[in-house]
Amino acid sequence: MGLEDLKKQAEEGLEKVADAAKEKAEEAKDKLTELAGEAKDKAKEAAHAAQDKAEEAKDKATEVVGEAKDKLGK
Repeated sequence: MGLEDLKKQAEEGLEKVADAAKEKAEEAKDKLTELAGEAKDKAKEAAHAAQDKAEEAKDKATEVVGEAKDKLGK
């Protein structure tokens, strides 16, 4: 096996490593994209839930104020 053969094998090996690294990077990118989408969905759900709770608290506060006004008026 000559020097040229060794050089060719080394280049082929590097190409295989580079291709494998690109494939793994693409898989990681896809997984991160998926996880980011799930996190975004969960954040939206949490924001909606917080908004609902805030509305409930507002309604309850309005009710309590109304009752207090009624009691003070009597």
